[in-house]
Amino acid sequence: MSSPALAAPASGPPLLTPERPVAVAAVAQSRPPRLAIWLAFGVIYVVWGSTFLGIRVAVQTLPPLFMAALRFLLAGSILGVFAWVRRPQGARWPGWREWRGATVAGALFFLGNHGFVTTASKVLPSSLVCLIVATEVPIIAVLSSLLLPNQPLTRRSLVGAALGLLGVLSLFANRGDTANAWPVWACFAVLGASLSWSLGAVVSQRLTLPKDALTRAAMQMLCGGVLLTLASLLKGEPASLTAAAFTPRALGALAYLVLLGSVVAFACYTFLLAHVRTAAVATHVFVNPLVAVAVGAWLGGESMTLAHLVAGVFILASVCVITLGQRAT
Repeated sequence: MSSPALAAPASGPPLLTPERPVAVAAVAQSRPPRLAIWLAFGVIYVVWGSTFLGIRVAVQTLPPLFMAALRFLLAGSILGVFAWVRRPQGARWPGWREWRGATVAGALFFLGNHGFVTTASKVLPSSLVCLIVATEVPIIAVLSSLLLPNQPLTRRSLVGAALGLLGVLSLFANRGDTANAWPVWACFAVLGASLSWSLGAVVSQRLTLPKDALTRAAMQMLCGGVLLTLASLLKGEPASLTAAAFTPRALGALAYLVLLGSVVAFACYTFLLAHVRTAAVATHVFVNPLVAVAVGAWLGGESMTLAHLVAGVFILASVCVITLGQRAT
C-alpha cells in the first residue's frame, strides 16, 4: 500500500502506497477534535491492513492487472475531481514535467508494485503478502543512503536491513513441507513489488511533482492505471474476461479497494500528516501486518505456518528498529 513508514498499498496497499505519499508535515497550530484523530488512525490501521484480503478476493475471478488498472483509474478519477474542486482560484494546471514525473512514479508505485502484488495474491494468503511488503522499510533505508544526498547508511539501518533479510529467508524455511509451502515465484514477485515501491518512494523525491498531495496522488494513480491497462492488454487479459468474472463478491472487494482503500484512507492519512507528528502516523507500518493476519484468519480462512510467523517477527523487528530510529533523530 502503502509503505512503508513515511510513504503509501495500495496497496493499495501495499504498506507504502501513494495513498501513503512520502511527505513530512508540520503539526498544525489548531488541532482538530481528538475523536476525529482517533477515527482517522482507525481507518488507516484497519483499512490498509485489510486491503490485502480485498485484493485476494477480487483477483480470484478478475484478472490481476485488469483489476488493479480499474481500481486506480477509478480512484485517481475520484481524487482528481476532488483536487479540481478544491484547487485555489487561478492555480496553474500541472504541466508536462509534472505529468512526466507522475508517469515515472506511477510506473514504480502501481505498475511495478501493484502489478506484482495482485498477480501473487492469486496464490498467496493476504497475511503473508502484507508481511513481505513490510520489507519496504529496510529497502527504503538502504536505497535512500545510496541514491539521496545526506542520507548515510547508519548502523541502525544496517541492523534493520539484516533483520528484514533474515525474515525473508525464514519464509523459505518450510520449503520441504510441500503441504504448507507457497510458490517461490509468488514470494519473489511480492519482494519485487516491495523493491519497486521503495525505489519509487526514493526516486519520487527527485521528480518534479505537484506540491498538492491530492493532485499528486490523483495524477500518479491515473498514470499507473493507464500503464496497468497497457500491461493487461499485452498479457491478453481482456480477451479471456467474461461477465461471470464480475461476481458480487469481486465487485464488492473492488469497491472497497477504490472507495475505502484508495480514497477514504488516503484522505485520513493526509489529514493526520497535517495535524499529528509524522512519527506517530508512521505507526501504521506496525499495525497493518497484524490487522492483515487477523482479518485473513477471520474472514479469509487463512493460516500461518511457524516459519511465516518467525519471518513476521524478524520483518516487524526490522520495521521497528528503523522507524523508531527515525523518530529519535
